[in-house]
Amino acid sequence: MARGRRRGAEALIGRIEAAEALDPPGYAISNALARPAQIIGRPARRLGNALHGTGYGHPVHPMLVTLPIGSWTLALGLDLLAALGLVRDRRAAEAADTALRAGALGAVAAAATGMADWQYTDGRDRRLGLVHALANGTALGLNLLSLALRGRGRRGQGRLASAAAFGCMAAGGYLGGHLVYRRRVGVDHADRSPEPREWQAVLPLSDLAEDRPRRVEVADADTRQAIGIALVLHGGRVHAMGARCSHAGGPLDQGWVLEGRLVCPWHGSRYCLETGRPTDGPSTTPQPRYAVRIRDGMVELRREQEPGDAVVTAARAARAAGPQGGPRGRKADEVLVEHHTLLRRMFARILAIPRENPERRDLMRALAEELEIHETIEDRLFYPAVQPVSEDVAVAHAEHRQLADLLAMTLKLNTASPEFEDHLRALQAAVDHHAGSEERSMFVEAQRLGEPRLREIGHALEALLEEARASRARHAFRALKIRLLEGA
Repeated sequence: MARGRRRGAEALIGRIEAAEALDPPGYAISNALARPAQIIGRPARRLGNALHGTGYGHPVHPMLVTLPIGSWTLALGLDLLAALGLVRDRRAAEAADTALRAGALGAVAAAATGMADWQYTDGRDRRLGLVHALANGTALGLNLLSLALRGRGRRGQGRLASAAAFGCMAAGGYLGGHLVYRRRVGVDHADRSPEPREWQAVLPLSDLAEDRPRRVEVADADTRQAIGIALVLHGGRVHAMGARCSHAGGPLDQGWVLEGRLVCPWHGSRYCLETGRPTDGPSTTPQPRYAVRIRDGMVELRREQEPGDAVVTAARAARAAGPQGGPRGRKADEVLVEHHTLLRRMFARILAIPRENPERRDLMRALAEELEIHETIEDRLFYPAVQPVSEDVAVAHAEHRQLADLLAMTLKLNTASPEFEDHLRALQAAVDHHAGSEERSMFVEAQRLGEPRLREIGHALEALLEEARASRARHAFRALKIRLLEGA
């Protein structure tokens, strides 16, 4: 019976996806929504980015849909209890009405974000998304009708309207789930392979032209599949990021460079060349980044660890295990020295960019995230482990507080101002002092723990580091914290 219902639902969805008659109204609505944004320009783009969730690292629509679902479910439950005579308190009826109103407000917000995302779908996804929106719009209309009926004293009819609205909402939710889990709308489409782990030559530097993206490929050691990477020579520097757009899989190597951003040719998402982060939607997820160096006229790449990277694969974990199953990877001090090097390189990047370049702000936010991640992995894992053999842990904790204070002051400043330059150099000096002290003293003392223990800690540090970067929720929280510090 259940299998038959599932087949029936899938057949219905298949008919909706194939209904080309939905294309004309779908594109008409999409064009009508896009036209005001084209007229208004940059302010509309900022609003669109907010609706997509571009600055938060996560789509906003999935978060907002919980408001009408939760509120309207509560209202339905209270209505059922009242209809069965289990609740006769007037306050229960008032609570149901309040839940309906709250759900209606949430539905409007969810609809706004959903329509913003839906504009950048095509074909089957666009058709199904249109019906999804119609179902949820009908649910909103029925609940507004229910509120009107309740206000006129026709509570029984209002409850029936709410029950019908719940059915429409459930149908819309089913279609929304199909869009995400089957059609993969709104999920990360970038290739998150950790390859290449070591420096790999991919192309002669002479083959690159200024602001002309070029695709190269490397092989994934685990899957044996080719990984596409987009190379861009911009301002005399070579940048590299994943060639498959995280929004919908568009070929970034076929895009173009505009205002120091790599533009996706499919839906116009713009990615900062320095950080790989989207600066304009509809994308919300950073691109995989690759470190670049030039050796003997050849461009060499190595995968960078950044927010959004994939977690450790099973094959990679197996390679990290020793003969007895224990970790045989890098020692803890080696992991942290590498991260110190990353932080120093990020400072150098920011200082090398002209003051008026808006990329400075993006890089500053990326640096702030990495500093917080560094503090987290040291405070949670490394310092407790080395405290028995090092007297520097208390000082290191105090230095972390000093770094956090300096970072907060720096984030508040205009990146084009001389004050920002002064604060950034002070922060750089503080980080250099902290990292140098650890490398000269604490890491030396840590050797007393023994190599097996240091490799065990190093394995845990790498896992925590990758987990912190891979988690969208943690990235969104860090991004929100940084925005609050900027505006405080």
